[in-house]
Amino acid sequence: MKKNNEFSPIIVDGVSYKIEHLKDKSFVVDVRFANGDTRSITVWLRPTNHLFSRKVTDNDKSNKSKLEKDGAWLVSYQHYDGNYQAVKGTPPKVKEFRIFCAEKWECSKIFPSFVDFIAEEPRSVTALANINKGDEKTCLSGLLHLPDRPDEVYLVYFSLFKINSKEANMIIESAYCVDRNKDFKAKKLIAADKNDVKPFIVVLKNVMEGRKPFESLAKKGAAYKASKGKNKRFKKKA
Repeated sequence: MKKNNEFSPIIVDGVSYKIEHLKDKSFVVDVRFANGDTRSITVWLRPTNHLFSRKVTDNDKSNKSKLEKDGAWLVSYQHYDGNYQAVKGTPPKVKEFRIFCAEKWECSKIFPSFVDFIAEEPRSVTALANINKGDEKTCLSGLLHLPDRPDEVYLVYFSLFKINSKEANMIIESAYCVDRNKDFKAKKLIAADKNDVKPFIVVLKNVMEGRKPFESLAKKGAAYKASKGKNKRFKKKA
């Protein structure tokens, strides 16, 4: 459904669900880099349809025709790196299928408040690395406390990518409300143990300096030296 890329309303069973509140979100944050230079970095937020959809079940597959007719069967397309508004291929290359979820759509209305929170307090927001096999801690999560829902928090999954020296893309992989006392990632973020989380501003700085989100300058240098030493030993053997 290409219109999702344009943030047009989603029509399900004749009901219009607006998603324009997810469109054109960005913020600017000043980052001081290792060389002493301070630059204003514009972070562009790119929400995926996971903010208002769920995964496809076997039962959904059996009812695909009806779900398509009702408008609940959604399509995610592949996008170009660095330009997440541009769809790959002609015809467009499909990434995955999803099912519209009214509950997650309702939660998505909180997303602009999460953006405002980062923009206003980038040093107060902490990020947790989601340890998934092969991702090398590049998928992160952060949360927003909800004053009117004390038992819940808004949990946001995201990845950061450098565009150029002054811009970065923040891909919002998913976001929804969870029980603050039961969700594992929420509890980790609330505890804010320095061994588990890093301030958003530090994670952004690492990415802008060409490192993984949780990779310090010292670790990057150590890894480079180890790799260089290994190459020298290999050459001697050859």
